[in-house]
Amino acid sequence: MPKPKRYRRLRGSSAYYPFGARTELRHRHRRNARLLQLMGLLIFCLAGALLLRQTYFHGGQPQPPARPATAETAVATPVPTRAPVTVEIRNATVDALAGTEAADAAAHASPSPQPTPEAETVETVLPQYQELYAQNPDLVGWLRLEGTDIDYPVVQVPEDNSYYLRRGFDRLYASGGTLFLDGRCRIGQDATANWLIYGHNMEDGSMFGTLTRYADEEFYRAHPTFTFDTLTRVGTWQVVAVVETTLGADELPYYSFFDAGSRGEWQRRVDAILDLALYDTGVVPKYGDQLLTLSTCGSPRADTPERFAVLAVRIPDTTEGGTEK
Repeated sequence: MPKPKRYRRLRGSSAYYPFGARTELRHRHRRNARLLQLMGLLIFCLAGALLLRQTYFHGGQPQPPARPATAETAVATPVPTRAPVTVEIRNATVDALAGTEAADAAAHASPSPQPTPEAETVETVLPQYQELYAQNPDLVGWLRLEGTDIDYPVVQVPEDNSYYLRRGFDRLYASGGTLFLDGRCRIGQDATANWLIYGHNMEDGSMFGTLTRYADEEFYRAHPTFTFDTLTRVGTWQVVAVVETTLGADELPYYSFFDAGSRGEWQRRVDAILDLALYDTGVVPKYGDQLLTLSTCGSPRADTPERFAVLAVRIPDTTEGGTEK
């Protein structure tokens, strides 16, 4: 009778093997089955944890703070001065949402050390955002759109646009990421002409998943304004244009418009956006107005080249204090 060891690596029907080989084959199959069951259980637990984080814990996003009618109750709180950062200008056919795949791997790694406010200060934080700012000094404002599910903090990492593509406000992995201001934008006395905020178009409606409701003109008529507060000033914004386009399709794409060296250049950039508008809002911004663009993918697919954007202008309010332009 052959030694069992000669049959340990055999494959196929065990009916043709000696008893020892059949026993070893059964043991190997049981071990493999238990290993697969364990791997399946781990994957199930991980998926469940991510789902629980995305739904019950809102993808690591904080609860919306109360928003007072005016900023007169603001209390002085330290805000660090961000040093100017040189950011490489991307090709006109690429925007900040195009780096999602690389951001996935980076976000699964350990989170970066939590930054702390610097001692040197030049501005103040509105009281409703002081606690959030203490939790994460990357906070630059809060965006709220009535009629949608958009009610989130906005962050900025000037040297890394991809950082919050797959991270929540708590800086841990979150498939929906966090709304973020493009690193080339500046908020403050030296503000850029256009502030560009990015967010994922999520299937569950989170982040900018409901921004595309503005494709319907009737929805716009019912919700012509929204709010975006910076750390030092509450602000109401009027929708100017709603745009659907494709990466690389436009000579002057909205996602490459941050500032303008002259009135003529500013007008050309604004006209290029207005020419793509889905409908006429009747609102025409003037040179010197602060602009704000909300940008997302045209569909929840991460690799889609379609883009959807809402251009808005800040409504002046003499009752609001602040240092911004």
